[in-house]
Amino acid sequence: MTARGRRECAAMRRRLRGAGRAGRWLPVAVAALPLFFGGIAPVRADLLETPPRAQAQSHPRTLDLARAYRRMLLNAPELHAARAARAAGREAKDIARAGLLPRASVNYRRSRTRLAEEVTQSGSPGERVTVKDAFSGRRTDVSIEQPLFDYSAISAYRMGRTQSEHAEVQYRLETQQVALGMIDIYLNAVLARETLALARQQLRVYEDMLRGNERMMAQGEGTRIDVLETRTQAGATRSGLLAQENELADRLRELSAIVGEPVEAAQLLGIDLEEARIPLGEADLDGLLSDALRQNPELQATRLAVKYNDLAVEREKGQFLAKVSVYAAHERVASDTINNKGRDYKANTVGLSASLPLFSGGGSYYTVRQSRERLEQARHELDHAVETARTMLEKYFRVCASSEERVRTLRQNVADSVGLVEAMRWSVAGGERTNTDALHAERQAYQARLELLRTCVEWFQAYAKMRFYAGRFSEEDVLALNRQLAVEMR
Repeated sequence: MTARGRRECAAMRRRLRGAGRAGRWLPVAVAALPLFFGGIAPVRADLLETPPRAQAQSHPRTLDLARAYRRMLLNAPELHAARAARAAGREAKDIARAGLLPRASVNYRRSRTRLAEEVTQSGSPGERVTVKDAFSGRRTDVSIEQPLFDYSAISAYRMGRTQSEHAEVQYRLETQQVALGMIDIYLNAVLARETLALARQQLRVYEDMLRGNERMMAQGEGTRIDVLETRTQAGATRSGLLAQENELADRLRELSAIVGEPVEAAQLLGIDLEEARIPLGEADLDGLLSDALRQNPELQATRLAVKYNDLAVEREKGQFLAKVSVYAAHERVASDTINNKGRDYKANTVGLSASLPLFSGGGSYYTVRQSRERLEQARHELDHAVETARTMLEKYFRVCASSEERVRTLRQNVADSVGLVEAMRWSVAGGERTNTDALHAERQAYQARLELLRTCVEWFQAYAKMRFYAGRFSEEDVLALNRQLAVEMR
């Protein structure tokens, strides 16, 4: 280190000692050290994306539903597998087309022949002469064949195109299913977190009531029954916290796995229970059912499966039909066998080839029967998929249509229960009500808040699934739900 460098380091150490007394400047000085000892350190992208205030408070970055969706598209292993399956399915069309294109081949053979032959001379009876010889040979032939008519190959090509279409639809289906799963997991994690927060708040209320009951009993104004009742409620709530904490940990672990990064409860947004509302617009059930029959990716994939099996039947039928092709060949032979020794010739051939199968042990017949049974199976599976999509669409449409009125009623129930708690406290203080009435009112208020929260979560989940079964699900629906999650955890 140069003298100038040593002077700068000494000055920095003096500033650090002064910063240690000041306290708040220490992080700035520590961050400046790499400038003097290692050059300019690379800037971390996550620090650039996090607001300075959030960095200073060491709060985790907020994970809203839209960001979770983007992270899912990048990191979900199910989607990586789906992309690979789509890429493999796209090749089916080109593989099947190869059966309709010309087939060319080149064969080359080089040989070395050694000949040992005993020959009886005709002029000298009994005399045998051994003749030995050795020669090299080679054979080269080039052939090209173009099918003119092959019904099985034509049907196989159509099957390959159908398989490629099915791969695209299947990828869209799996992407939407993973997105729906992510939305469910995210909302369930929010529900678990808010449920835990409500339970903790309720436990604090019971503990305050328990202290008040014990104080009243010590003054000779309360009863032991009041203390035991409140203590029982507090104990039951406290024991339930353990299960709710485990539930939250499980939901966060599931969400972390699907977005590809650790997620903390404080990162999740909350639900605005006072303003949450998903506008359905002019959607009607008949229109949704019509769209579902045309656009639902699950039904599209099942229809393509029926088409694929239908073409499979046609492919197997082609085994009973003739195959016609034209071919051309060029052959060059030079002493490749004993009979051709010393001969070097070329041959060009053009011809038409036709083959008609007569009997193959009945395998072709039974293969056609098997393909027809599979086609029948695919048709019944399509009927089942249509009925399932219709049933699920109607179910989630009814949930969405009735949730707004239900949420409005539950909001009023929450407001009434809060007012009841306040009135009950005054009545208990005035001797008009008992401690049991106060506990019951607190329990009603807790249940009303919890029911409102659960209803909102079910509403949002039903909206996403209704859009999916109608074949309308898109990123816009993720953003629409994200706009309902506007309250951060405090």
